Amino acid sequence: MEIELKLITDQDALTSFEQALLPKLKGKVTRSAFDVFNDYYDTPEQFLGKRKMGCRIRRVNDHIEQTIKTQGNVKGGLHQRPEYNVNLDKPYPDLEKFDPEIWSDDIDVEDVNRQLQVQFSTHFHRVTFDIVDGENHIELVFDSGEVKHSLGSLPIGEIEIELKSGLPTALFDLADEISKVTPVRLSNITKAARGYQLMNGTVLDSVKLPDFLDLKAEETTEEGLCKAIECALSHWQHHEYVYLQSGHSGALKEIAQSVQLLLQGVSLYLPVLQCQELLNLHKQLLVLSEQWSWQDDLLCIRKLRSNKGPFSRRVPKHQALMSYLNGRREGLLSVQSPEQLLVSMESSQVQLGASRLLIEKPWQSQASGHQIPVIKHAKGWLSQGWQTVMQSLPTKVDMDYTKYIALEVLLRQTLINGFLLADLFAESRGKFRAPWLDLIEGIDEVKALLFLRSALEEVDLQDAEDLDSWIDDKLSSVIRVMEKSRKVAMSAEIYW
Repeated sequence: MEIELKLITDQDALTSFEQALLPKLKGKVTRSAFDVFNDYYDTPEQFLGKRKMGCRIRRVNDHIEQTIKTQGNVKGGLHQRPEYNVNLDKPYPDLEKFDPEIWSDDIDVEDVNRQLQVQFSTHFHRVTFDIVDGENHIELVFDSGEVKHSLGSLPIGEIEIELKSGLPTALFDLADEISKVTPVRLSNITKAARGYQLMNGTVLDSVKLPDFLDLKAEETTEEGLCKAIECALSHWQHHEYVYLQSGHSGALKEIAQSVQLLLQGVSLYLPVLQCQELLNLHKQLLVLSEQWSWQDDLLCIRKLRSNKGPFSRRVPKHQALMSYLNGRREGLLSVQSPEQLLVSMESSQVQLGASRLLIEKPWQSQASGHQIPVIKHAKGWLSQGWQTVMQSLPTKVDMDYTKYIALEVLLRQTLINGFLLADLFAESRGKFRAPWLDLIEGIDEVKALLFLRSALEEVDLQDAEDLDSWIDDKLSSVIRVMEKSRKVAMSAEIYW
């Protein structure tokens, strides 16, 4: 079983590592450098690729090696995949040279072997550091090159930290030090996966989180936290790749949402799984969450510019206003520089810290509640959150937009708790969340309208007074709808 961390970086990472970190490494370190040529094979119908398997012929100098990687799993950037290698005399695949035990019964190895063709290639310069420190044996690899196909190419800039023997925590210790000397981000995309995307001409799209986190009644608080971390990290890393591949700003919204999900998941379980490492991650997430707060303005601009949203009949038709909003959008992206934020030390250290928790589980030695079924806490956690929300929503007093905006953070946190726990009550949860989600949507519309009002002070418009009056009418209309949703929400029967 191959266990490795994969980091994405730039071409200067090797120099930074050798100058700032290599002299400090303990143990025996052996350096080597060579060029690697890989051809990836599959059938014309991509039989292997569709099964998350990879067939590779690697040439390094005069050595030829055939590799099969079968489907494994990625948890927070830690890759665990079964890998099988066979030496070859010629650079042509022969799957029948592998142990028959590695294949599932429904695979006709002879038939697949007959259909194999080169699909794409990778060529990169590899610098490896073989590090032996006590019981820990790690191979640290810097790769720079490209994935090539007849349709084009993609750059390769990766650091792989593979555990040969010892404790997986040694991987994180080294990755943590690397993140301090060069910009990196964790990746859940392999070179082969990028090759298939290039070959098929596919661009990954943004995806929504599921309605609820998959959670079973018999699962423990430890399992509940680990599932929350895995979900948040997977969503985060997917949308990092989407944004860097496509530049679609909608992916940034999903990244910011992932950070909030991770923060709230840690906040929820911290009282039970108390340990210093979880507390440290919580503090780091508070800082990172603030670094993504500018997404609120970007979301307002996106709503106002949309041709399909609640403001589509007025704002997009106003050229001067659209020009201003476009300028504000570009200014935000330029000042905040999401490409830099994604590889910032704060971002990489949060991802590494969260991923490390999945492996080390430090609460096991510091707290006693990790084996308690999460359902024993869930009702109390959900009740506490909703009681606080309800106390902020007086039944006999009308709410205005200032009161709703003041409620936003608490309401979002409570809804995330519901996302994390409601699957425990699948039979009874019904439509409880719908009116509360409507309130969040209303708050987003209110914030967009207030953003628009502030814009009127900076743009010279002939019909500014008319537009200001329209904003008043729109605010009143949104609040009326929200008040109806609030009554439905407050009268709904709890499901836990």
